[in-house]
Amino acid sequence: MIQGRPCVELWLRERLAEHRDRVIAEYAYLCARAARRFTRPGVERADLEQTAAIGLIKAVDRYDSALATPFEAYAWLLVLGELMHHVRDHERILRAPRRIRDLERRWIGAERELRLLLGREPSEGDVASYVNATPADVRDVRAYRCSGRLVPIDELHGAEACAQASAMESLVERLTIDAELCKLSSLERRIIRSIYLEGVSVAELADQIGYSRRHVTRLHRAALRHLAAHLRPQ
Repeated sequence: MIQGRPCVELWLRERLAEHRDRVIAEYAYLCARAARRFTRPGVERADLEQTAAIGLIKAVDRYDSALATPFEAYAWLLVLGELMHHVRDHERILRAPRRIRDLERRWIGAERELRLLLGREPSEGDVASYVNATPADVRDVRAYRCSGRLVPIDELHGAEACAQASAMESLVERLTIDAELCKLSSLERRIIRSIYLEGVSVAELADQIGYSRRHVTRLHRAALRHLAAHLRPQ
């Protein structure tokens, strides 16, 4: 039996554009609901809802009733996954840490002083020695200048960069693993995260956790059913 509203059953029987549009309209509340969970200063709710709609459309196009899983839960996970990827893609660039900005100010001062002392334009090595900068500091300053004063986390070095990257991942984790997912077992959460949020295939996941593909598929279906039991429009 197909687990979803009548519009889903109609869409699966007849793949017509009007049936597809009806399913999207019926489940649009998932986009608004998910967008609320990701909204914060500097992020437009409308942009988030549009991003979430991409996940809903993917769910409508990919849903297979043969899995015997609830469409609502399936769509919710794809919506969350789309928003998670959006957050990671658009918040990967952060304002440079104070340490980097302070280092660059010292670097500029050292360049000015060394021009007078050396009577020429100082090299990067000259400045690094003058300010006692480590190789990692030199790379950070170089990346900071080349990026127009915005530094990708991946290009930073040291404890502060690790702290900022960790903070970003924690933010995404809090946004993504919400109340519904927390109701699942740890194994079910891993399966859901891997398949819907990290793009891991069932075969790859089976190899990772040491279960057969068939057993992972059964656990996947059970996780979706448990999720659907807690998922209701708000």
